[in-house]
Amino acid sequence: MKNCYLFLLFAILFSGYANSQPQRSGKITAIVQSEQQQAIENATVELLRSKDSILVKAAITDKTGLALFENLSWGTYQLRISAVGYTTKYSQLLELNAQQSEMQSGTITLAVSAASTSEVTVTSRKPFIQKLTDRIVVNVENSIVSAGSSALDVLERAPGVTVDQNDAIGLRGRQGVIIMIDGKPTPMTGADLANYLRGLPSNTIERIDIITNPSAKYDAAGNSGIIDIRMKKDQRMGTNGTVTMGYGQGIYPKSNAGLTFNHRNKKINLFGNYSYGYRMNLNHLILDRNFFDNNGIYTGGDLKDNYTKTPVHFHNTRFGIDIFPSKKTIIGAVVSANFNKIGRTNVNGSEVLNAQRQKISTFQTLANNNDHANNIVANINFKHSFNTAGKELTADVDYGEYNSSSFSRVATKYFNLNGGSLQPDYILDGDQDGKLILRTAKIDYANPLKASGRFEAGVKTSYVSADNDAKFFDVSSGTPQDDVNKTNRFKYNEYNNAGYLNFSKEFKKFSLQLGLRGEHTKINTHQLKGNIRFDSSYFQLFPSAFLNYKMKENHTLGVSVSRRIDRPGYSQLNPFLFLIDVTTYATGRPGLLPQLTWSYELSYTMKNISFTLGYSRTKQNQNVAIARFKDVFPNIPSDDNVTVQIPVNLSWQDYYGLTVSAPVRISKWWNMINNGNLYYNHFNGRLGTTQLNNGRPSFDIRTNNTFTIGNGWISELNVNYNSSGQYGFMVAKAQWGLALGVQKTVMNKKGTIRFNISDIFWTNLPRGTITYNNYLEKWRAYRETRVANLTFTYRFGKNTVQAARRRTTASEEERSRAGN
Repeated sequence: MKNCYLFLLFAILFSGYANSQPQRSGKITAIVQSEQQQAIENATVELLRSKDSILVKAAITDKTGLALFENLSWGTYQLRISAVGYTTKYSQLLELNAQQSEMQSGTITLAVSAASTSEVTVTSRKPFIQKLTDRIVVNVENSIVSAGSSALDVLERAPGVTVDQNDAIGLRGRQGVIIMIDGKPTPMTGADLANYLRGLPSNTIERIDIITNPSAKYDAAGNSGIIDIRMKKDQRMGTNGTVTMGYGQGIYPKSNAGLTFNHRNKKINLFGNYSYGYRMNLNHLILDRNFFDNNGIYTGGDLKDNYTKTPVHFHNTRFGIDIFPSKKTIIGAVVSANFNKIGRTNVNGSEVLNAQRQKISTFQTLANNNDHANNIVANINFKHSFNTAGKELTADVDYGEYNSSSFSRVATKYFNLNGGSLQPDYILDGDQDGKLILRTAKIDYANPLKASGRFEAGVKTSYVSADNDAKFFDVSSGTPQDDVNKTNRFKYNEYNNAGYLNFSKEFKKFSLQLGLRGEHTKINTHQLKGNIRFDSSYFQLFPSAFLNYKMKENHTLGVSVSRRIDRPGYSQLNPFLFLIDVTTYATGRPGLLPQLTWSYELSYTMKNISFTLGYSRTKQNQNVAIARFKDVFPNIPSDDNVTVQIPVNLSWQDYYGLTVSAPVRISKWWNMINNGNLYYNHFNGRLGTTQLNNGRPSFDIRTNNTFTIGNGWISELNVNYNSSGQYGFMVAKAQWGLALGVQKTVMNKKGTIRFNISDIFWTNLPRGTITYNNYLEKWRAYRETRVANLTFTYRFGKNTVQAARRRTTASEEERSRAGN
């Protein structure tokens, strides 16, 4: 905590110095008119910072079409002008400095939208994928092929995003990505996060931001970057909202419905939403497992056919209020909750093979789960703007509770070759309860400096406690007997204190940002079985630097470097042994270490086309391994054909990558956006008797095509291809998919009907090979990637737009790890 006080003291001293400097104040004016040279009243004029398109201020034009921005810091800006019934337009770049403190953009003429004079139409719609200076934006709200899908479906179609057989989400070939919802990390990862995202309808999502190299202002977690899912929040004055409903059909049905509302006036803003999703998910997993001795001679194997149906009932709600006691102060509160009911029915047929690869016996396992996850987070936030130049103080306090319960039964029957019983049935019942509580608070301060500079500082503190209790009973005899080898209880406490400093400055051709974040972490755990305790404490510094050089008009060169950390998820530390079938276990590891990454990027942007070269080295790389049980737990007796899924630390991982984003407008009615990643992953580490020192080149390509047909009709065509790639001890095989959708506006442009089919040829299916010296597994999975969706959305209320504020709360990293 001492280090946090030093950060805060430095921030205050630096702030005092900054306030002693003479202020720079500039002014920008604009006149907005129609093609008939008539002034447009109530047009929205947004003042954007030119280097990264961040919104600085917004204004509404008066009766003369005038928009005025005053008290602006020196710097380069651009105006974005939009109005109901007109297409959006951008101004030229406007530079304020000591020699030119006032700028007039001149008269800006807006063209009437081709399809409507009453509201913004699809001709000015945002593209599905946008490449901005510091991130890639996936505009889900405008995507036809995403309608009726789940959040996980949309993520899998996003540039550089992958989902492996363990439901781990990766970005540009690397694990360790942080998933956020409205700037706050989600409370789950792994299978829990995947189930949550599968139940979250895409109609509740506005956009997805993909940030590959975050600044020091963000929590230091996420070695491969941040994926921030931004939920819809109506931004109009008055009372308004949307109603959405949809149905999808793959092998099994899916449905969703949602309601959003917003009431805003000059003193208060009430907002909220509720969504319900039902999805019957399929995971049909085929396994070919082969075991070898230390000389590489085949000793036996298993052929497994796992057919899993998972019905998910998802309820998500969010209610909040913003109060404006003055023009400079906002006080807000938000309560978010989700209630999930997840069932699972798994039918597993296994054939046991001998050393001659002949079938010698079989067993069948029927597993059922009845799981519930009830989560709620309350946030109180405060923002005070000292002036219009950007000097502000923000604060957030979060309290969250995540409760889970699971009742399971795994029943196995054994058969000989003639179909008779080989041995008595084995039946295991499980009763698991988990509770996690997080308490976080943070304060952030931003102050503009002279000559287009900016200083930011902040502190954060958090306390997370978790208690997981797992009871298992052997009921094979009909009388429940406590299974002492599996029953366990695990308690976890983590204290984290952090502080950061961030400085940025714009020059004539350069823009620079330097940041330093310090985090002190203290952990203590208690495993009741064996009374095993673990304590750890460490302090880490996380510097970051970003430099952009404007070579000439529309040509920019950028360099960035940052250091990041990924702490283990809370459930990844649980030592419980979960039975998947009698030869397959899953467990956590209390001694799992955080991974640390240095990341470097070199980017070049030429008009709309951008290239990014990246390199990173991750030490103590976290990897989910599937290995022989004896290699992981040599002191616990087990059969030769038993495996375990467990998180491990490898020695290091090297990543080399090239990312290209190239939007192309073929014609007025055909717009194409292309994204590609070429990368090489190399892993080094050891597990059991196997030394890993291997890598391979990989690439993925995505193209999105939008066709404006006319008369309210639009269609989309998406194609993606992922090549094979190395992921620790596993090599994933290539996969590709094609999706097609069409949209029609109805009911005086207030209603939208969308129909789409994802993965039309059912080819976007994962498969791979896992290789050790004494174990080889080949797997493939059939999932419901091919689904036809029909959705309808109706918009109601006023159309006068005033942007709602976005914010990140205190519990960013903690919520991302709560389901680990």
